[in-house]
Amino acid sequence: MTFASPLLLWLLPVVALLALLQIARRRRPADLAIGSLEAIREVNRPTWRLRLRWLPAALRWAAVALAVVALARPREGLAVTQVPSEGIDIVIALDVSSSMTTPTRGEPGATRLSEAQDVVNAFVETLEGDRVGLVIFQSRALALSPLTHDVTAIQRRVDGLAPGLIDDGTAIGLGLSEAVSLVEDSPARSRVVVLLTDGQNNAGAIQPEIAAQLAAALDVRVYTIGFLSGAFQGQIQVNEVSLRAIAQSTDAEYYNARSREELAEAYADIGELERSRVGERRFIAFREYAPWFLLGALGLLLGESALRATWLRRYP
Repeated sequence: MTFASPLLLWLLPVVALLALLQIARRRRPADLAIGSLEAIREVNRPTWRLRLRWLPAALRWAAVALAVVALARPREGLAVTQVPSEGIDIVIALDVSSSMTTPTRGEPGATRLSEAQDVVNAFVETLEGDRVGLVIFQSRALALSPLTHDVTAIQRRVDGLAPGLIDDGTAIGLGLSEAVSLVEDSPARSRVVVLLTDGQNNAGAIQPEIAAQLAAALDVRVYTIGFLSGAFQGQIQVNEVSLRAIAQSTDAEYYNARSREELAEAYADIGELERSRVGERRFIAFREYAPWFLLGALGLLLGESALRATWLRRYP
């Protein structure tokens, strides 16, 4: 059994204290005019009415205690009901700098960019009912698609990506801020940016940390991926500390991918995390016991009134 308002149960010690104070309080005995010793013996001989004179007060305090428990709303969970929720608005932010043309150890002719394109295209196909946007960045950032349900249009944009659309460089801060601006006015319950880069921020007027603060203020989660497919020892260029800090500041995760398979796992994990967060709303059905406690309190009060009016009636 659980309580909807458990803090109200702290009133029970107060009720117990008040009851003890009433019991401990001594009332001055009434002055009686006794005409014989036999009368004194009758007074000193205890009867059940005298022994149980405390019962009405006890019933009253017990009723108060039951009322307090009822106010705390005791209940028992019965079932969990799950219903579909709104979709996710997600922006893909891709680094298309010249370093993304580095060959990988995958298929012949494969590059970091071509592998990222294949994985992103497969990822957006899994986002049924969700809107997707696309941002690329080199020395500047460029929004190639606003949020849309048209997955095919996004895939065509992704297939056409290549370095040279913008001056070379890696402006992570600009890319992130442009992606955040796409979801800034979104009414979706979940707004997400997935940022992929294989380098460090070396261009643009906006630092990644500032863009991350903007995302956090707008309640946009930023998942970051450092993609180093084809890199050898000593060739690592990704600023993992910065990417990890961006993700953590927005309640998201950072992924380090060194192969196409690891990159695909990262995107799949991101999709599962978001759907586990907002994919379903949960409503729990309860059996409420408060009415039964209230009925018990009412019964005790009626019992007290009946005793005071009949068997344990007191005379002035």
